[in-house]
Amino acid sequence: MTTRIRTSAAVLGVAALLGGGIAAGSAFGATTTTPAASDSDVATALTFAREEERMARDLYAALAAEYDGARPFSTITRSEDRHFDAIGTLLDRYDVTDPSAGKAAGSYAVEAVQDLYDGWLEEGRTSLDAAYRVGVELEQRDIDDLEKSIADDLPSDVDVVLGHLLEGSKHHLAAYERAVAGDLGTGTGGRWGDTDATPNGTPRNGAPGMMNGRNGQGKGMGNGPGNGSPGSGNGPGTGDCPYTDTDD
Repeated sequence: MTTRIRTSAAVLGVAALLGGGIAAGSAFGATTTTPAASDSDVATALTFAREEERMARDLYAALAAEYDGARPFSTITRSEDRHFDAIGTLLDRYDVTDPSAGKAAGSYAVEAVQDLYDGWLEEGRTSLDAAYRVGVELEQRDIDDLEKSIADDLPSDVDVVLGHLLEGSKHHLAAYERAVAGDLGTGTGGRWGDTDATPNGTPRNGAPGMMNGRNGQGKGMGNGPGNGSPGSGNGPGTGDCPYTDTDD
């Protein structure tokens, strides 16, 4: 990861995100004396999450195009799009202006997010192996940001959605780590499944209650870890995961 990217990541915060309305540490779960989230705190967290998920989606789509639809970029791109939509639902619910509105792929309202995208895209285009490492770096970054946002005292429905996104990002990280190690698996489906869950707890594809339930049916394929049989093909399997990602 380049020095410029690390620098951008270090300074990424609310001051850049909302023009300086709230202290930068607030967006990343820094210690705060505020006992409960304000409307501004919620807007900050959702605005940042929306742009971060869109950046991940756009970057993976660009890298998939660069390398002829290479996995796991091509499959995880679809999962990131669902994550982006889940945050969009919360933006509507809390009447927060969508920072992504009218923005083309690869163009972001937050300068630091723009720098991350540009730097990672440049690095990822040097080789496929470098692109896999970019995927690892991005997911590690996303996990850290989500954990810090969840640590803030946000409304419960926001925490639920961010928690689901966190679990998805952990699965994505594992997929990219396997790719770095040379293990791309086989098959065309995801190894963990993505329930297409919506923030109100109603999954679009899957058994009712899958958002908060366990041992849901999945179609895990390839050589994914999980609790089912490795490489079990298209048969049903059980997974002890409240939010699953089919597209990794």
